[in-house]
Amino acid sequence: MIRFRSMGCSIVLSDNRAEEPIRELFDERDKRFSRFVENSELKAVNGRPLGISIVSDDFAAMLDLALRAARATGGVVTPAVGAAVEAAGYDDDFGRLPSDGLPAAPVAVPDLDALALRGRVLLRVEPVVLDLNGVVKGKTVDDALALQGGGWVSAGGDIATTTPVEVRLPGGASILLREGGLATSSVDVRTWKRGGLAQHHLIDPTTGRPAQTPWRDVTVAAQDCVAADIAAKAALLMGDGGLSWLERLRLPGRLVDGRGAVHLTRAWRQAVPHKAAA
Repeated sequence: MIRFRSMGCSIVLSDNRAEEPIRELFDERDKRFSRFVENSELKAVNGRPLGISIVSDDFAAMLDLALRAARATGGVVTPAVGAAVEAAGYDDDFGRLPSDGLPAAPVAVPDLDALALRGRVLLRVEPVVLDLNGVVKGKTVDDALALQGGGWVSAGGDIATTTPVEVRLPGGASILLREGGLATSSVDVRTWKRGGLAQHHLIDPTTGRPAQTPWRDVTVAAQDCVAADIAAKAALLMGDGGLSWLERLRLPGRLVDGRGAVHLTRAWRQAVPHKAAA
């Protein structure tokens, strides 16, 4: 196995067939889409959050994916949450965040009608600060697996594979993922305080605040890592409706509530042997 760090997490490759191109891919995506790299394209685009911006082909493709994710989730997983994430206190690389600070105030999340993308032309008719964290890591995992030509690639525990691999789940359980993608969204991993109150990066677009949700961790399996990541975030943000939403999509999902109780969709129960299901 090959290990290195990028995008603030551990990247693990099943082998070294394409180690250098994959390292370069993660490095380039991190430099382009990070909110904390001074000369990143995302930071430049957000520096002028209103009007017309001409973006790169790569930026346009990733933003298009984020907009499609937003439409597929009814606007729950939206790239328009950048200002709300910063207002919650996530305004620097996580390792440099102070443990506490001034109380966080909600920031209204603009509707998707406030922005439009036509090729490389981005139009925002009201100020919209973008955050593409909802899709960048998962898409990069999938693209890295394609570069590798098979096997598996993991980033922070989210994984895409073409071969059976054992994957650990929140709480210590594990499953055998035969192919496709698996991703976990959590409010328990990256947390900090503002005004003595716990904050996290998953913003409820209806309130402009970190989501109040019964779920601590949501894990979803899908055809690839980015689809699994989007679905896991959406189910967590939907709160009580997250489980039924996954059921309607017939996606294998494992939701862990704040007390540690595990809730499984029918598709997960059917795909995972009973002894390993929780």
